[in-house]
Amino acid sequence: MLLELVVALAVGMGVVLTAMGTLAFVQASAAVHGDALRLQQRADTALRTIGMQLRQAGAVDLVENTDGSVRFSTAFDGYATGGYAVQGENGRPGAPDALSASYQDNGEAHDCLGNRPDAAAQGIRIDSRFSVVNGSLRCLGAQAASGSQVIVDGVEDFQVLYGIRSAGSGGDQFRFVDADGVAGRWADVAVVQVCLQLRSEGPHPQATSVRDCQGVDQAADGRLHRVAYATFSLRNLHSTGQ
Repeated sequence: MLLELVVALAVGMGVVLTAMGTLAFVQASAAVHGDALRLQQRADTALRTIGMQLRQAGAVDLVENTDGSVRFSTAFDGYATGGYAVQGENGRPGAPDALSASYQDNGEAHDCLGNRPDAAAQGIRIDSRFSVVNGSLRCLGAQAASGSQVIVDGVEDFQVLYGIRSAGSGGDQFRFVDADGVAGRWADVAVVQVCLQLRSEGPHPQATSVRDCQGVDQAADGRLHRVAYATFSLRNLHSTGQ
């Protein structure tokens, strides 16, 4: 009888240990899945916000002439009055870039923070500037009073390349360069490619290595990483008169 009791206890203990191991595995898998989902959601939010501004960059209103014909408005004066719909700045070596986009205010448009522009810019332009500060992607919109605000956090890097359009024998061709490589040819930028690199808040020992936004293989560091790319065509630049 005692032997049977010992065997039963041993079997029961084995079942409990197996169940505990399964539970730990399920919990770890759920944590990885949850953090991976949150990283994807943050990437989607950031790229959607950036894309909304870039897809409108350089857009200007049509104005009716006295004879009934129409022309493009000349009110738009570029990001921060600089004359260009898109501009950028390279971060110092290994640091995130900054990206600016602008288009004419049609009276209903909103910046990257959902705000209308300051009174002085109404009817002229909607400005949005994206940069990374202390691990957060922030946007400075068209209202000075709102200041720069966080779009998403947990950002490791933000790199931007610009596709300069030139005519070739087979049609338009594009050469992708960083902000320094544009060399003042902002009027010829027709495509913007964005890379956003994010990392999880919690540790995950099973996390693997990743190739980062600057093309470098980053060794596993115990956190999940998400590297997201998006390419945006600046379809409105032909109408800005640049």
